[in-house]
Amino acid sequence: MSPPSANQATSGIAADFVVDRVRRHESHRGAYFAFQMDRPESVRIFDPAERGQHVECTCEEYQSNQLICIHIYWLFDGLNAVLRPRTALGTQVISTGDVLAQISALYEVIGSQLSSLSTLLSATRDETLSDTDETTDAIGSPVFSDNRAEQIRDMLSVFDTTTLPEDYDPRHASIQAGNGRQNAYVPNNLAATIYQIAVRDEKVFESLRDVITHDICANIHFSKLRTRAREAFAGLDNYIENGPLGDPETGDQDIPRCARMLRYVVNQICHTRDTRSSSGPLSAPLKRRVAEILVEILQEVCNRNEDVYYRIAWERKIADGEPDRNRNLYAYLIEDPPRSTSSMPSWMKETFIIDRLQQTPADEWRHLIERLTSIVDQMRERMEDEDKPPMAYTKLERMIQEYTTEAFEPSSSSVQRRPTLGSQRQSQRRRFG
Repeated sequence: MSPPSANQATSGIAADFVVDRVRRHESHRGAYFAFQMDRPESVRIFDPAERGQHVECTCEEYQSNQLICIHIYWLFDGLNAVLRPRTALGTQVISTGDVLAQISALYEVIGSQLSSLSTLLSATRDETLSDTDETTDAIGSPVFSDNRAEQIRDMLSVFDTTTLPEDYDPRHASIQAGNGRQNAYVPNNLAATIYQIAVRDEKVFESLRDVITHDICANIHFSKLRTRAREAFAGLDNYIENGPLGDPETGDQDIPRCARMLRYVVNQICHTRDTRSSSGPLSAPLKRRVAEILVEILQEVCNRNEDVYYRIAWERKIADGEPDRNRNLYAYLIEDPPRSTSSMPSWMKETFIIDRLQQTPADEWRHLIERLTSIVDQMRERMEDEDKPPMAYTKLERMIQEYTTEAFEPSSSSVQRRPTLGSQRQSQRRRFG
């Protein structure tokens, strides 16, 4: 590391920055996590599957020379302290290339801890906070740190029609040990005031928890994610209908971008289900609803097995060597997905939705058996080569077959009740059609 870079690294480690918010964004330049400081600067970590090891900052210093700034060094050290406790930068000598590589390698982990990262990063710089699960304020009321704060944000976010809990910000001031209840009032902001009181007062927190239950929060969270999926489809439809909009921030919702967003939403749905289940059991109806949302998305993708640009009224520039899948959402996600690479996060390599359903207990999706069977039939009818079926078709048919084999006794009467699968129905159509 050169002397100027070493000085930057030292200044970054010693800096007293605070992360206000961590959010994931989609832009024409690719997907990225934005770490917004309590100042104009924001550090962006781009998806390594799309941009390689690319990390940037909005500060004037980085924009002028494209070199790692103190904000990136500060975040690098903070992320290592939180996510890799044994590898914090400290006094180690490390190259700027290694800094970018190590930050990019944390991309998937950042996504899995999005809701708590801003609090954890701030806590690493706050010597007034205890290392224990709770502290006590000046008047003796317990001040729970990350867990209670997350739950309160989760509860308050149900009153926001679009914002996900991990993105919800009641515009509260930082909760510090020693803050008394008399400081909880936030002018012109009821949500922030409730947040401040509930963090300090366990009885208020428990009263909110009794009314706004885990299931209520989870149900609304899943509804918002379902809306995100529908917005992805709508964005693609709008692009097909009207052509490029030229939005420099969001870019155009073409097939690859829509597919990436749908994969991300599916991953968030399953991650949310698993995370919430680990902190408290979800009701059986709610678990079934998660499966319904996943199958609904899968069905919609199967319904879009066509060249979407076949009849467009605007002139589309076709890139040299553009694969056919870039014109068909079904092909892009199911029939012929792009080849996975080692830099891709695991959720980008999965067989779209089918792998998640296979990992889900049958009790949560068995009421959807007819819809799933219909999807298998739909896949088969549009299959170009029956000798080389898509992996998704093979896995889904096997999943249904295994379930029906285990669910019914092998008697003649029960066999007649089994759902008819793809190949059986196809043979019936050939015989009687």
